[in-house]
Amino acid sequence: MLGLGVLLVSSIPVTSTEEVINTSFTVSPGGKYGPNDAGTGYHTRIFGKSVLKGELTVEGEGIYLDVGFYNTEHLRNIYVKGRYAFVIDPADDLYVFTFDNTRGKTESLVRFRLEEVWTRPMALGSPPLFVTAAIGFLVFLAGLVALAVAYLRS
Repeated sequence: MLGLGVLLVSSIPVTSTEEVINTSFTVSPGGKYGPNDAGTGYHTRIFGKSVLKGELTVEGEGIYLDVGFYNTEHLRNIYVKGRYAFVIDPADDLYVFTFDNTRGKTESLVRFRLEEVWTRPMALGSPPLFVTAAIGFLVFLAGLVALAVAYLRS
């Protein structure tokens, strides 16, 4: 029972938020920034569920935002002037961001922030807890084997 208890406690879901991109850049008139420039790509965490929250602030002429890959159909060719916030829920795998000023006549200063909100089992956030959970699982399995052997002998 102790092994099962440790295993259950370590599998409690924990949610945390981490800022993964915080950058500023200028986009010249007639130009683009991204998808291969610094601060324009992000790969979500492998284990757990993720939500990406982005915030874009544009000074000067407005730009077009284009987000590529999974679950981003609502973020294609969005005109941004001033402040714009978006959410990708659920988020999974790789994302690229393109800031397009090809139709503009003056440069635009862009500040881009991206946060990942992800939920995972408690054991994945702490190596000692992960080892404890693995040992708890093995103790649980050993207990099941002992019960099965005792039952078969009787």
